[in-house]
Amino acid sequence: MPDAAAVGGGGFTGKFENLCSYTHTNQDDAILFPNQPGASAHLHDYVSNPAADANSTAASLRAGTTNCVNNLDFASYWAPTLYSGTTAVHTASDTIYYLTNGKKNVQPYPFGFKEIAGNARATNPSQAQNILWGCSTTAPTLPEAPNCASGEQLHVRVNFADCWDGVHLDSPDHVSHVAYSTKNVCPAGFPVPIPMLSILFKYPTANGAVLKTSAGMGTYSMHADFFNAWDVKELQHMVTMCLDAGKDCGRPTGVQ
Repeated sequence: MPDAAAVGGGGFTGKFENLCSYTHTNQDDAILFPNQPGASAHLHDYVSNPAADANSTAASLRAGTTNCVNNLDFASYWAPTLYSGTTAVHTASDTIYYLTNGKKNVQPYPFGFKEIAGNARATNPSQAQNILWGCSTTAPTLPEAPNCASGEQLHVRVNFADCWDGVHLDSPDHVSHVAYSTKNVCPAGFPVPIPMLSILFKYPTANGAVLKTSAGMGTYSMHADFFNAWDVKELQHMVTMCLDAGKDCGRPTGVQ
């Protein structure tokens, strides 16, 4: 499957997945602008939990619902809405990967943990690290969205940091409490290995049109947000069974 190839060959020693889909669009952002409806400069497409809005808390998300196959994943995932010309194009379905690359004692995200990956202000490839584009026939490897053939999907993979400072659920810039490992080693100041969250967003395309983000700076500005509201016991179970055990648990069939 093309989305499986998206993380293949990357040195990942443990993995579990969830399959989730688009729920709604709004101009909220509970991480950057909590309790400020409509404050975001651009629209967001949400995946998994239809209750997500500017007023969301971990508790309110957990009290909501989810369309994920593993129905104990109440987390909210969101990204800027993409456009083909002036027409919004929403994701059809998405694969949520939780990965590890050999680190031991991976810890599940704490309840209420928040993280952002990507750069909404990026205007060139060097500013758009950890964002990879491709079409549905190949694994995403490109820094910018390609022209996909008619009938293909446009795929983008957003990789989140996999090391945590062990203290803060968030930080003022929403990235300083986490860091990316280098050669499977977490850097100083970020001693706690956490899963690498890797979201594969999949968009329909028509007539080879290139999609642009609602952030207004082309596809370099692609980014994504994660607000953890997983059932605590289930997330611990999946991390222990798959990531710490170095096992590829594949796709879910429901609650494990």
